[in-house]
Amino acid sequence: MSSPPAPRSQAGTSGVAFLLQLERRLRLLQDTGEILSLSAQLLGQRLGAQQVACFDIDQTLQCPTLQHAWSDGLAPGAAGEYFLGDYAARLADALAAGQVLAVSDVASDPRTATPAALATFARLGIRAFLNIPIAKEGRLAALFVVHSRAARLWHADEIELAVQVSERVWSTILRAQAESRLRALSASMEMQVAERTREFGRTWNVSPDLLGVLNLDGYFEHSNPAWHATLGWSVEEIRTTRFMELVHPDDLPRTHAAWDAAQQGQPALRFENRYRHKLGGWHWLSWVAVPEGEKVYCSARDITVEKKLEAELAARNSERERLWRSAQDLMVAIDAEGCFAAVNPASAAILGWLPEELLGRSLFDFVLPEDAAATRQALLQVGKEAMPSFENRYRHREGGHRWLSWVAAIEGDLIFATGRHVTLEKEAESTLRGMQESLRHSEMALLQSQKLEALGKLTGGVAHDFNNVLQIISGNLQLLQLTLDDDPLAAKRIASASAAVERGAKLSAQLLAFARRQPLKPLVTDLAHLLRSTEELLRRATGESIETRLLLADDCWRALVDPHQLENVILNLAINARDAMDGQGQLTIKLSNSVLGSDYAARQADVAPGDYVQLAVSDTGTGIPAELLDKIFEPFFTTKKEGEGTGLGLSMAYGFLRQSGGHLTVDSLPGHGSTFRIYLPRSLEAETELPLQLNGPVLGGKETILVVEDDVQVQTTVVDMLRGLGYGVLRASDGESALAIVGSGVPIDLLFTDVVMPGKVASTELARQARLLLPQLAVLFTSGYTQDAIMQGGRLEPGVELLSKPYRREDLARRIRHLLANGRHVTALHQYRAQLAPQPAPALPAGRHILLVEDNTDARAMTSELLAMLGHTVLAVGTAEEALPLLGTPGLELLLTDISLPQMSGVELAEQAAREQPQLEVVFSTGHAPANSGVLDPAARFLVKPFTIEQLQHALLPPV
Repeated sequence: MSSPPAPRSQAGTSGVAFLLQLERRLRLLQDTGEILSLSAQLLGQRLGAQQVACFDIDQTLQCPTLQHAWSDGLAPGAAGEYFLGDYAARLADALAAGQVLAVSDVASDPRTATPAALATFARLGIRAFLNIPIAKEGRLAALFVVHSRAARLWHADEIELAVQVSERVWSTILRAQAESRLRALSASMEMQVAERTREFGRTWNVSPDLLGVLNLDGYFEHSNPAWHATLGWSVEEIRTTRFMELVHPDDLPRTHAAWDAAQQGQPALRFENRYRHKLGGWHWLSWVAVPEGEKVYCSARDITVEKKLEAELAARNSERERLWRSAQDLMVAIDAEGCFAAVNPASAAILGWLPEELLGRSLFDFVLPEDAAATRQALLQVGKEAMPSFENRYRHREGGHRWLSWVAAIEGDLIFATGRHVTLEKEAESTLRGMQESLRHSEMALLQSQKLEALGKLTGGVAHDFNNVLQIISGNLQLLQLTLDDDPLAAKRIASASAAVERGAKLSAQLLAFARRQPLKPLVTDLAHLLRSTEELLRRATGESIETRLLLADDCWRALVDPHQLENVILNLAINARDAMDGQGQLTIKLSNSVLGSDYAARQADVAPGDYVQLAVSDTGTGIPAELLDKIFEPFFTTKKEGEGTGLGLSMAYGFLRQSGGHLTVDSLPGHGSTFRIYLPRSLEAETELPLQLNGPVLGGKETILVVEDDVQVQTTVVDMLRGLGYGVLRASDGESALAIVGSGVPIDLLFTDVVMPGKVASTELARQARLLLPQLAVLFTSGYTQDAIMQGGRLEPGVELLSKPYRREDLARRIRHLLANGRHVTALHQYRAQLAPQPAPALPAGRHILLVEDNTDARAMTSELLAMLGHTVLAVGTAEEALPLLGTPGLELLLTDISLPQMSGVELAEQAAREQPQLEVVFSTGHAPANSGVLDPAARFLVKPFTIEQLQHALLPPV
């Protein structure tokens, strides 16, 4: 049976005054226990409770610790740790949420009326209680409790008063704890500062280093006793003397520079100079100076003894080094593990290995396997007694081996040995084995292939201008010939000049072939035919004073090689030979078949035995010194004067031939010339026809191109190029976006994509999936360097089209036009070109009425005059826009137009003329091959520059 509720306390009366009194008394306290004890006592007396306490909550409410309890003297002691079990688990969430728990009678309240809880409450003499939680950041930090031994009804003002007290007590505790920590921290810092000040003072006084503080005027405001001990100067003398007055005169420029840098805020580390001692002489000091604000904090160490020892040691080492470096014999030190601990520079001359390449490596990495056992036995012997003589073979860096004759002795843990190079003597002894030849190797660590030195950088536009110049010269020569009466000497000279023009035109056509090289597109090539086609170019490149001979075997095998790249290699070797002969001598190019055996292949790096085509380029020049033979294939190495060569020619030739499955060797003797031998694997396939060279005019189109490029600036540039050519352009920054555009159904004629793309869809996968959706789609890759994704063994995969970065607008336009042309049309172009062979010119008909369109002023004037002298009536203009209003001129019979015009092209002009004046004949004048002119009409008529009078007359004949 429950007890009647206790009477109501005085909590609601003057509660505000109570709280103010509590706060005043709490402000005077700093100790947590005193704060809790006072607040618990006052609250308990105010509420008429028997016990007030505070629980510290550690992890969970199930095991709280009760501290600082107050009681009226009748309640049992409550301090200590409690296990509240399930009771706490049921109340934890509510208390953590900040809800006050008020129980008027534990026996009747369902939250407490459990046997276990009632037993605890009975033991503690608790019949009613208040639980006021202190929750911070969602976690229960503390719990204030008010206990009553009798049942009582807790009123709202009592509960509110208890909550207000708990909040004020908790904030007071936090303040006191913070102030306590602050006081402790302040005391700790004061102790540390005092201790460090004492430490600094001791360090300042006992340091052997010279310590000082410089002002910006160059005076030491402070200096430690080490100045007097080291230099003899007192603190006052140092303070009143500008430091520059103590510096050695020879060191003043460097010291001024360091001081200027320090004044700019730059520290000086390990700066060395000499300071004058008070009694005379100089001391070397090594400085560390750090500027900060208006001061420079300095520390200097006396290194005079070290400098003296260093100089003495340097002198001794210099003498030993001269002996070590000047020795022609190989001198080494070998440790107990059989590894090189020291090697002199003779290793490079004898073995080809630099000393640093041998250090730390076992000598058995270089001794031939056949000599390894005898070498181990010799090492065991030298460990017991001096070895008078021993011979073995060492691998040379370029392949092969060198014989060395050794004498050795042990000293400490090292074996010191000297090896004399006796290869020549040993080879003389082994003449029966046929090993007389000096083996040269082409194995070099060419890590990076650079572009071949550009020898034929005539672009399509340049070639066109060159042809215009030749046309002007040729036309004027023909006009001059028409004005001659009977002057055989003048006629001879004109004929000679005309022949020179023809040779120039042929040279221009040949140089155009170099402008459109494709990176490693190998074709089965007849090298003899290739050499014959480039013979005249070689002769012109080497000059008339060089005798050039071609020795071509009749039965030479074919090779799989990129013919354009090989032409450049041959031309580069020929120019190098010309320079080596100083413009006078004999150049011999010999082509033959060669069968390389296993013995030869074993002595070379990455060379397989088999059938090869050998191309040897020999000169009678100065030759190459032996010490340079190991370097000539290195990128950027050149013996030419600055500005006369890049040093890339031979390195690119070496890399290209290696990539093509071949290799390059060189034999040279100073004063007797050099021979470079190119070896290319034999191909048993039929010869491949050379692809059509894209060297025609720059033409655009109306097709749609999808550009896929992740670099925004590159993307913008190529889009502007294509739109300027008239194409419709779509753009994407990655493979996923590009596939979405392709899948949208928009018509696309060509995909132009970078090889290296971000995202999950690679460029090759993009091309594959795009062609599944659009089977007729043309694909053109572009890249700044070749990628394995589109390469096989360093060569483009079959059918892959690649435009290497950086590319010109002309290259882009021509390649796209080429790809967009269908196979049937390309075949037709070949047929049309074959049909353009010159035909005998018939008799000159009556004069015709002709509209001439030519943008080159000289060519326009010359052609107009030539046509007038042939009896024709001529209207001459410089642009298609000027020609349009003249198309309707009465009696106009023929339009003679250049194709490459400033704005509207000659092709567009001809198309409009065909629509407006269908009876008007059209003849295209161009410096390019007709098949590459961009003219799609198979019946089109062409006049190819430079042309003769007969060719001009034939072009003007009416169609049959």
